[in-house]
Amino acid sequence: MPNLLEFEPIRILGFLVILARISGLIISAPVLGDDTIPLPVKGAFAFILSLLFFPLVAAPSLGPNPGLLSLTLTMLREVAVGLVLGFTARVVFVGIQLAGEVIGFQMGIGVANVFDPSSDEQIPLLGQMQSVLAMFLFVVADGHHLLIRAVAESYTLVPPGAMQLTQPGYHYAVLLFSTIFVIGIQVGAPLIVAMLAANFSIGLIARSVPQVNVFVVGFPFTILLGILFLAVSFPFFAQAVMTVNEQLAEMLMQALRVLR
Repeated sequence: MPNLLEFEPIRILGFLVILARISGLIISAPVLGDDTIPLPVKGAFAFILSLLFFPLVAAPSLGPNPGLLSLTLTMLREVAVGLVLGFTARVVFVGIQLAGEVIGFQMGIGVANVFDPSSDEQIPLLGQMQSVLAMFLFVVADGHHLLIRAVAESYTLVPPGAMQLTQPGYHYAVLLFSTIFVIGIQVGAPLIVAMLAANFSIGLIARSVPQVNVFVVGFPFTILLGILFLAVSFPFFAQAVMTVNEQLAEMLMQALRVLR
């Protein structure tokens, strides 16, 4: 079993290689990589995880005297593997936030923005609410443990320094970006369809009763109806988020397969 306290240079380099992959995961992963978590806490967490994985991971084949260029490339590959795992998990939350933004736009509250401390950006209120709820459900479902298990299994599928950029990897990157819209439609479809039906009804009223001021009646009606639909559909929203979280394990494994 390797011992970091032996202070052999090759073992220290092996530990740094492990730390690079885990650091990439923590930088990009949801919950673990949010800006609300202080940087020293992230660094300490990455260091502790690296110490736990160090006796279990096979030493990378760096050679007896690795050069600076080969060592740098190996570090960059390891950081890239962690970034891919973290970004794959973050895609789920971006899709859920997109669904909230579309629903908020249809309700007429798309201009109401709030500051998101996890991304340092102004995002629509409903998108932020659904994103926070999704993160709570992610933690409740042990999604953070899933990320740690994924990075542990990654050392079996993609050994240290073995990551390759291949054609399937580029195709998977395109598929990953398209998954954002797929998840957004899956999670927000019931409310999106309901709000479309509500706006269609308002249009019919405006055509059949021209005396009705659509701007005075329509906006409060869509907002009230949207809040009612949100309250009624929350159990279905929670179920949809849990279903997407269950699919996350396969998404992470697929990401690792295309990096070999």
